[in-house]
Amino acid sequence: MAEARKRYAIKVVADRVEEDAEVSALVSRLEAEADEEIAGATVTFRWGKAQVDVVKRAAGILGVPYQTYLKQVVFKQALEDIARAEQVLHPPDEPRPTRRVAEEPGPGSQVLR
Repeated sequence: MAEARKRYAIKVVADRVEEDAEVSALVSRLEAEADEEIAGATVTFRWGKAQVDVVKRAAGILGVPYQTYLKQVVFKQALEDIARAEQVLHPPDEPRPTRRVAEEPGPGSQVLR
């Protein structure tokens, strides 16, 4: 059964909306969460035309935009490099060090990352 939605009384005054504090807090929280979810990083490469042409050709063969292709290939390679490094640094028969993060390091305490 569908859950009943809470109704809010909103009063329009000139060019702004008056809302209660609960609605305002909810909207602010949801906006902040949405901003965090879509936040991204911009990366710039300086490549020669020949290099870009090779990437565009490979992307075209797979039928994806070259920027998408680059993101996929770089991410996949990074995961493989991390896995390979983990195997070398911590072979399966060797116990891995425990990782812990102290919330507030005190005198003489260490934060492991």
